Amino acid sequence: MRNKQSKINTFILVVGDAVVLYVSLYLTLAVRNLFQPEQLFFQSHLYPFTIAFAFWIIIFGVSGLYDIRTTKNGITFIERLGKAVVINAIFAMFVFYVRPEFKLTPKTNLALDVFISSLGIFGWRYLYNILIASRVANHVLFFGVSKEIIDAVQLVEENPQFGYITAAVMLANHEPILEQFTYPIFESSEKLETVISNFHIDTIVIAPQIKENKNLVRMFFEVLPLGISVIEFPNFYEGMTGKIPVSLIQEVWFLENLVDLKKSLYDRMKRASDILFAALLGIPALAVMPLIALGIALDNPGPIFFRQKRIGKNGSMVELVKFRTMIPEAAAMDAQWSKENDSRITRFGKLLRKTRLDELPQLWNIIKGDISFVGPRPEQVDITKMLKEKIPFYDMRHLVQPGLTGWAQINPPYYYSSVDDTYVKLQYDLYYIKNRSFALDLNILFRTAMIVASQEGR
Repeated sequence: MRNKQSKINTFILVVGDAVVLYVSLYLTLAVRNLFQPEQLFFQSHLYPFTIAFAFWIIIFGVSGLYDIRTTKNGITFIERLGKAVVINAIFAMFVFYVRPEFKLTPKTNLALDVFISSLGIFGWRYLYNILIASRVANHVLFFGVSKEIIDAVQLVEENPQFGYITAAVMLANHEPILEQFTYPIFESSEKLETVISNFHIDTIVIAPQIKENKNLVRMFFEVLPLGISVIEFPNFYEGMTGKIPVSLIQEVWFLENLVDLKKSLYDRMKRASDILFAALLGIPALAVMPLIALGIALDNPGPIFFRQKRIGKNGSMVELVKFRTMIPEAAAMDAQWSKENDSRITRFGKLLRKTRLDELPQLWNIIKGDISFVGPRPEQVDITKMLKEKIPFYDMRHLVQPGLTGWAQINPPYYYSSVDDTYVKLQYDLYYIKNRSFALDLNILFRTAMIVASQEGR
């Protein structure tokens, strides 16, 4: 769940984008009609373009342009904005030309508006990251030092769009400080009220182990009347990254955060929607599947389908069905992750993986209840056994129904082919398990669709 600061920043971005879109429309009409652009704006353009702009902002969200973690100035933002602009322009053309009652002939107007609004959005976001984000930033005091906190300090410094500024660091138990730590550093013996006043502290982020020190807890309690927020580091980290820091949590974290794991209404409605949409998608899938089967047979003779045991909810065993994308001999090899440029993948298999068409048979797994559309991606049995020995709490990802796609699959590194990658994947999976909801599920589905459309698969 995003913290309050992230929600405020997202709200500012949405409002700013909406303002830019309407101003861009007015400027477009002013360029095209030198006299009384406001008359055209209110009489014939406001209503149809409001429909278009509402859709545009939704596409911005689906494209990740409101994901605070990635909205900083850079090539990633430009690429996402470019893709969103193309989709939005196509939608606007469809609406304006298919709905003649709007009485618009906006070929030039639309092209000009898309151009001006694209420049405006980029300029607004650039200024936001440089000026607004830093001016309204929340001043943070990190209390306690660990490798994870040092990494978080660097993350805050590199991502001003988060809306945080590291103001100072206070040691809890005389921890050693790395040389690159250039922020003001204080011992815990320093008067906390003085540090808060001198550095205009808004938030104190505390290391998890500090809760066990009664004297420090009392000290934080005494400064609450100053209006200071005190946040445990795992919650702070979660709000910024969309991950749970596995190395900093203990068994008690699961008791505190997953005690309400069973969400009866949500689970029933999700199961019903899984069956409904799997059945609806299954109809066009039945028309495509014979062509895929033919392509597999012509490219590399062997079985059309590939069946594999995976670990499902609560450790149960499920058998997933996919279109075969590897050479037949791969089934007899020891369990292993697929890698980039994997020699076992056939030529036609590469196309199926890029488009995710190899996953179509899993619609049957969804209808059966083996998996859901959204959830932690189920892992191979032998690999699961190995990961349980190397990664703490790995079994906890099996607390909920696995999915065809998941929170980990739409976040970097997107694809997981090593123990280190899977460690990151588990952090995303735990975030999903803690925060799962229909809104998050829809976000994941829409973002997955964008990734598939961009053919970023492997």
